[in-house]
Amino acid sequence: MEIKAPMEYVGDWIGVKMKEGMTDIALEYISAIPILVGVSIGVYALCSMISKTFAKLGVAGVFGYGFLIVLF
Repeated sequence: MEIKAPMEYVGDWIGVKMKEGMTDIALEYISAIPILVGVSIGVYALCSMISKTFAKLGVAGVFGYGFLIVLF
């Protein structure tokens, strides 16, 4: 059995937690993509009545806001 310094244990623990957290966030974002696509189609259709540029910004906003919702 190998004896490690306490900071190595803490570093390993933080590394494992970060990997698990990133995996969970990625899985949640992947599962939310169909909903985000549906909402962004509606946003694009409604906003394109005003301007195509505004519609593209609306779609980017939907995905940005969706990422924030998944993140927090």
